[in-house]
Amino acid sequence: MQFIVYFRVYFRESWRTKSLVIVIWLLDLSHSALVAVALWDSIIATYGDLSKIDTIPWCIGPAIELTALITFLVQSFFAYRIYKLQKKKLTVAIPIVALSLARLIMASITNSEMLKLKSYNTFFQRFSWIFTFGLILSALVDIMITTFLCYFLRKNRPSFTDTMRIIDTLTFWTIQNGSMTSAAAIATLLCWKIMPSNRVFLGLHFVVAKLYANSLLATLNARKQIWSGKQYTPTNNQPMPIVFLEDYEHGPDSSITQQGSLRLNTPQPKAVHKRTKLIEVNVEQNVESKDDDYRGSDCKEVDMTDCDANDSPV
Repeated sequence: MQFIVYFRVYFRESWRTKSLVIVIWLLDLSHSALVAVALWDSIIATYGDLSKIDTIPWCIGPAIELTALITFLVQSFFAYRIYKLQKKKLTVAIPIVALSLARLIMASITNSEMLKLKSYNTFFQRFSWIFTFGLILSALVDIMITTFLCYFLRKNRPSFTDTMRIIDTLTFWTIQNGSMTSAAAIATLLCWKIMPSNRVFLGLHFVVAKLYANSLLATLNARKQIWSGKQYTPTNNQPMPIVFLEDYEHGPDSSITQQGSLRLNTPQPKAVHKRTKLIEVNVEQNVESKDDDYRGSDCKEVDMTDCDANDSPV
């Protein structure tokens, strides 16, 4: 649904953003297909066969790697936002991308070992640290992204009211998005370490991929509300938009580009249309003459509008 909304509203988006959305959608679709096959093989096809309980279906490993790949792409997207907010400095973005890539490598090793061993107990005994390390990296990167996004948003917070409200909205949703994904990763880690035999950790781990994919698409789709000035506040029940600031280097004026970048600029006063009333003014001019030779000197005040040319004192 988010995918359809994106292409209906932002059909003029740049090809880079469109490509990212298409790749995320295809990966998420493939991930859903692998999860469906895993459920069939684990629950339906082997129903009642207790000897197959410890067997790892062939699609579990690829599903885990697809989860890590979606996570890597989305985290790289937010790392790019931090890079733009940091005025194109790589001191924060590079460590985030490096840690996310390390998490992807751990997932690739997990995939290959699961395909080889085909046993949950054997994998847990030999390579549980690899899966554990990958989950720790995932939660750590989410916390880093949330922390640095909030920091740079607050650091560049302007003094005028309208943009302050937008920055507060972005900060609120950054914390909410980051807390959801990191909490899901931590919950998966706890279930994996405490009760690996009941496979609850797999269900939580598969949900993580959906959270990342939807967080990216919701972030892109919500920009239209910012453009139309219909941002919401945390006090009402309606969803608030999620956009990210792209540039601060063009001075203190405010403009929003089609790609969703918000540039902080001085607010321009809005035109105020006031109703005016037409007033008609009639001016009457009186001339006082003291010339004794002037005909009609008995009249001290002469209305110029009533005098003809023959009565002119000149």
